[in-house]
Amino acid sequence: MDKQQQARIAGAIRVGVGSALMVAPGWAGRIWVGPSADGAGSKVFARALGARDVALGARVLQAARNGKEAGEWLRSGYIADMADAVATVIAFKNLSRARRIAMPLIAGAVGVLGYVAASGGD
Repeated sequence: MDKQQQARIAGAIRVGVGSALMVAPGWAGRIWVGPSADGAGSKVFARALGARDVALGARVLQAARNGKEAGEWLRSGYIADMADAVATVIAFKNLSRARRIAMPLIAGAVGVLGYVAASGGD
């Protein structure tokens, strides 16, 4: 898989996750943090986080489509994903056992995908 394909995959994942957070913040938020995501305030944060991911993913896809280097956008996504993983770990005691493990791993895996794509698979 070449660098452009990796960028397209990373960008598409980010746009998909971001779109889910924006369109269905309660549902998408429950996957991450559980029932407490149903509150109005939590939905605001889910939508804001979703908008961040849509914007980052769209820039990655635009760069890949135009044959340009997407590395800066991919690295920005990597940093955002690591922040998401750290935020989840900080909330550890308030999350179910499955979320304590799965969500930092998922955020980390998506971040690593972006990092690998940014570095050209090296």
